[in-house]
Amino acid sequence: MKKFLFMIFLVVFSLSFGQKTLDAKIITRENDTLNVKIKVSTNMFDPNLLYVTSFSKKVTIIGEDNKRTKIEASKIKELSLTDFNGKERFFINNSEDQEFLTEQMFKGKVLDWYRNYNSSSGGENASDFLFNKITQKGITVGYFTGLPKKKLKEFLNDVPEINNFIDEAKSSAFSAELTSSMREIIQKYEDLKSKQN
Repeated sequence: MKKFLFMIFLVVFSLSFGQKTLDAKIITRENDTLNVKIKVSTNMFDPNLLYVTSFSKKVTIIGEDNKRTKIEASKIKELSLTDFNGKERFFINNSEDQEFLTEQMFKGKVLDWYRNYNSSSGGENASDFLFNKITQKGITVGYFTGLPKKKLKEFLNDVPEINNFIDEAKSSAFSAELTSSMREIIQKYEDLKSKQN
């Protein structure tokens, strides 16, 4: 019984202290632009760590009178915000069922890189999707053991020069390093691809 009460206390504690607001710009499916404050959740140990799952399916808007209005992700085309670390982030609704927002990590001439977030016990997990606009093919990328170098080489095989760059990329399981390495690989691919044309 004590464990059960402790778990309830922990959930209530984390929910009550992890709620914050951010300024956001929403573009609806009807192309209306809304400059609003939205409610977001953060990590209880790192208050700057934004939980995207707190607004990826349903966005809670906080009005000037503190009134809360919820907008389903299916009614949103784009959402942009600056997170608590000062990083500008851009979310679009490109899911097949239009039920959730996906973070657009990179938009290039050839490649687009998206990140989906899912709730998990103790936080959230992310999975990435790379899409080649020329070949109309994509791959899902998971980082369970670091950077999936073999999978990236196969997907980016139309630019053989990228292989050495992928081999030299940092591939630790640390999230920030993986994101940085992936961004460098994608940018290098875009640069090399533009030189081919």
